[in-house]
Amino acid sequence: MNPVKQALFAFKQNWKESLYLGVAATIFTFFAQVVPFIGAFLISLGLLIFQELANLRLSSGVWKKDLSHLQNDWISFIITAVILMPTGILLGSAFGVLESPQSRFESWPMALGLFILGVYFFLILSHGLILQQERHQGIARTLDVAALASIKNFKTYLAASFYIGIALVIGSLLKGVGFVIALPFLFYCDYFVFKVMKDKNAFDKKKE
Repeated sequence: MNPVKQALFAFKQNWKESLYLGVAATIFTFFAQVVPFIGAFLISLGLLIFQELANLRLSSGVWKKDLSHLQNDWISFIITAVILMPTGILLGSAFGVLESPQSRFESWPMALGLFILGVYFFLILSHGLILQQERHQGIARTLDVAALASIKNFKTYLAASFYIGIALVIGSLLKGVGFVIALPFLFYCDYFVFKVMKDKNAFDKKKE
């Protein structure tokens, strides 16, 4: 099944839990950005942790409160969060474009393009992090594998990024309230794109 459809179906099946996740992620994101100097890093790290929570929920069927396994991979989370920070700048720029005095015909397409680009990189980085946890390889190696797989399966990643980008545009236009739905949608799409890639053995193909 298409990852986007799977994400929507998962949201529908667990809509209350999805909203709780969205509220938590939205509140964290808004409060973290006001912290001087390290706000961007906190947002990046927080999104990766919320993504991990969503992955565990979708894979196991229950919300796991025990995240002690992360202590073995905390360095990889920090490294990935640092690499993710420029992506946060892209997303922040998209928000700024939507709030600019330009007409909607100019601002919306530009903001959507920035969101798509930012989400695309988020998918790659989060997938590299998941691979690192599964394979216990260096984070640089697994990020390289995820990036290569995304290029070879560009349509899959682009389609997911496009629909998530639309959700983020709508969330922004609703003064941030829409992120309560848009962020869980992002996390779910991320998980199902990764699952599709694993089913295709896309992460196991050697460089040509």
